[in-house]
Amino acid sequence: MEERRKVVSPLPLVAVVGRPNVGKSTLVNRIVARGEAIVERVPGVTRDRNYFTASWRGRDFRIVDTGGLDPAAEEDLTRAIGHQAMAAVREAHLVLMLVDAVEGVTPMDQEVAQELRKTGKPVMLVANKVDNARREKEVVEWYSLGLGDPWPVSAMHGRNVGDLLDAVVEALPETLPEEVVEEGSETVVAIVGRPNVGKSTLFNALLAEERSITSDLPGTTRDAVDTLLEIGGKRYRFIDTAGWRRRARVKESVEFYSLVRVWRAIDRSQVVLLVVDASEGVTDQDQKIAARIKEDGRACVVVLNKWDLVKGSGKAMEVMEDAREKLRFIDYAPFLKVSALTGAGLGKLMPTVDRVRANWESRVQTSRLNDLLHRVLSQSPPPSRKGKRLQFYYVTQARSAPPQFVFFVNRPDLADPAYERFLERKLRETFDLEGTPLRIVLRPRHRAREGT
Repeated sequence: MEERRKVVSPLPLVAVVGRPNVGKSTLVNRIVARGEAIVERVPGVTRDRNYFTASWRGRDFRIVDTGGLDPAAEEDLTRAIGHQAMAAVREAHLVLMLVDAVEGVTPMDQEVAQELRKTGKPVMLVANKVDNARREKEVVEWYSLGLGDPWPVSAMHGRNVGDLLDAVVEALPETLPEEVVEEGSETVVAIVGRPNVGKSTLFNALLAEERSITSDLPGTTRDAVDTLLEIGGKRYRFIDTAGWRRRARVKESVEFYSLVRVWRAIDRSQVVLLVVDASEGVTDQDQKIAARIKEDGRACVVVLNKWDLVKGSGKAMEVMEDAREKLRFIDYAPFLKVSALTGAGLGKLMPTVDRVRANWESRVQTSRLNDLLHRVLSQSPPPSRKGKRLQFYYVTQARSAPPQFVFFVNRPDLADPAYERFLERKLRETFDLEGTPLRIVLRPRHRAREGT
């Protein structure tokens, strides 16, 4: 049976659209009241659809920031950006068309307005960069677009934005069909990797629609994009991120903020899909990303993308061995061979995500842990150090997500790092902990007695 997939949108949606560089992201930031959308004084920075939750006078709604609309565009990437913006319009309950009051009506504004009228969606015309009363009187020229009364605002300074939001929440539908979702059922999955390894192609394959813009140009995705998706009755939040760059190459401030969003996406996630270009092999950048994922304690799946190219080269075994060797410090992660372009191997991806999340959140009974500890100590006791030996008393799991195991001992300073790694290996051999990092803590036994 084919898996049922649908994007979940429980709140009314407002789409902010317009030609490039009219201040869409600035307005979204003002409404959301935090610096989520990337804002720069260059056109074309926002490329995908970026969704946020906003609230005004007790009404919650979703707002989507879009890239610049250019209906007459001939360049492939510009047309793709416009395609994304119009996709946001089609799913929105209300559209805010933003224009630049300083520049005045342009032919591109007229073309955008014409495209919006064709959709039949309710549209509010918002004249941005109206910083004073004199400029507010000049907005009458915007009636020529045929979209009704223009709302004069300054997204940068907040002028009249409150009045605009009053009108927005008044225009939104009162109720939407409710969906019953079990609390804690959502799995947050971040898709990360260096530029041009196929993250957005993988993202789109999972959603079975053009949700992120894909092109052969590295760095196409600059923002982290959230999408709620239901697959087989289970709910997932996917975060598609910009490519991870070496710090030496992070010269533009926009690229710096994109890098920060990659870090934030990892921090927010439960499961991270580390996408590697298998045809190029694991690079030092891939290793640094993997180290960050482990440091943050997130469950991880290594996705060896473009495996169709590797398979045809006759070097599949060599490539896999090299990948496992270079990423040996996260050898607990499953390695999946996929082709996001052809769909090969993708059937294993979501079951693997479910499994590693379950392992990441798992708890092991204290009795089972101590049975294992007694067996290990009887077969392989810790080595002595300067005539003194580390003594283990008992072990318990202190937390999950990721699992942390606390071993109570006589003197933690006698611990041998190699023996700690040995203990971790034994834990993994005995319990199903694939895909999750483990935290091993040695604590003197008297600390446990202080509270008794």
